Amino acid sequence: MEKSPDAIIIGAGVIGCSVAFHLAKRGVKVIILERNSTGSGASGHATGSLGVLGAEFTSGPSFQLATIGYKEFINLVPELEQMTEMDLLYQRLPSLRIALDEDEERLIKNFMKWQRDHVDVNWINSDEVSKLEPRLTSEIRGAALEPESAQIDSYRLNLALERAAVKLGGQVLNRNVTELITERNIIKGVRTTKDEIYSPNIIVAAGSQSAQFAKTLNFPIPVKPLKGERLILKYNGMPLPVLISSPKRGHMISRKDGFLSVGSTGGRDYDSTERFLINESEYAPTEAAKIELLQRAIDVFPDLENAHLVQQLAGSRPLSIDRMPIIGPVPGWDGIMLATGHTTKGIHLGPITGRIIAEYILDGRSNIPLDTSVFLPARFKDDYNTDFNLSSRKVEE
Repeated sequence: MEKSPDAIIIGAGVIGCSVAFHLAKRGVKVIILERNSTGSGASGHATGSLGVLGAEFTSGPSFQLATIGYKEFINLVPELEQMTEMDLLYQRLPSLRIALDEDEERLIKNFMKWQRDHVDVNWINSDEVSKLEPRLTSEIRGAALEPESAQIDSYRLNLALERAAVKLGGQVLNRNVTELITERNIIKGVRTTKDEIYSPNIIVAAGSQSAQFAKTLNFPIPVKPLKGERLILKYNGMPLPVLISSPKRGHMISRKDGFLSVGSTGGRDYDSTERFLINESEYAPTEAAKIELLQRAIDVFPDLENAHLVQQLAGSRPLSIDRMPIIGPVPGWDGIMLATGHTTKGIHLGPITGRIIAEYILDGRSNIPLDTSVFLPARFKDDYNTDFNLSSRKVEE
C-alpha cells in the first residue's frame, strides 16, 4: 500500500471518485478512503437527473456551474465507458417542466425569464404538451420545454469513476477516517481505525458526514444529511419520450434499463418529522412516502395505476445550508480541500467538482470559465443562516 500518496480523498461517492479520477489523469498518486463501500451514501440512490431547469440552480454562478457541469458528461461518458467497458445508461432527451396549477406555472415562468438567457427553453401550452406525450393528464396547464436534457445511472457512474481512477494508478481502501492529523496550521494526513496515512493533500468528500471534521479545523462545514425517498416502477407501456419534472411533484423518468423512476420526497413538509436523522441507518423507506410518491405520479401520468412497485429507495443527501456546493481550500489551513454539500445535485456536479479540485491542487486555481469563489468554504467565515429546516424546504427534486 502506498503510505505517502500525493492526495487522500475521504469518501468514495461520485464526488470523491471524480476528484480521484481527475487527479489520477494528471499523474497524481491518489488513495480513496471509504468507511463503507463505493456509492453507499447519496450517490447509490440518486436519480441521476442532469437537468438545469429545477429550482436547485439559482441565477448567477449556480446556474452557470450547472450548465458547465452538464457539458462535462458529453465527453466524459464515452471516455469512462471505453475505459471500464461499462454501460452507464446515459440518455439525452428533451425535458418538460410541467405545471398543474397556477403556483407552479408562475414559478416556472419566473425562472424562465433569466434561464432563457443561458439555455434553449420555451413555454408550451397544454395542447403542445399533449402532442409530445398524450398519456399525461389533461390537467397540465403548460410546461417549460428544453430540447435536450439528460439522465444517467448514478451508481454505475460512481463505479466507473472509481474503476477509471484505479486503472490510472489510484487505490481504494476500506478505512474509517477518525481524525485529521495536524501540525500547526497544516493538515499532514489522516488517522483511521486501522492506521495513519500521510499526504500533502487531503480532500474531504464525505457527503453528509463531512461536518465531523469541522471541530478539528475550527471552521464550519454546514452540511447535514437530508432524507429523501424515491420509487422504481415497472410500467409495461412505451417509455416516456421526455424527462419530466414539476416543482410540486418531483421527477418522472423512463430509464434506459426499462424501469421508471419517480421521486423524490426531498424536504417536503409531510416528511418533516424525519427530515434530519443523525444515524443514516435509520433512513428506512416509509409508507407515507410511498403513498405520496405514487399519488403524485398518477396525478401526472394516470396510467401508472397499472404500474408495479419494484423498489423503494431511502437515503440522505448532503444539504449545505445555502444549497450550494462547498468546493475549495479551508481558510487558515494548508493541505486540505472540501468537496461536499451538493444537496440533490451531486451527480450533476460531480465531474465538474472533480475537475475544479484537481485544478486547485495542481494549478493553484480553477480554470473553468466561471468565478468559482462563491463556492469556496470561505463564505462561511462570517455570519450565515443556520436554519437547515428553512433550507430543506427549498429543496425540490
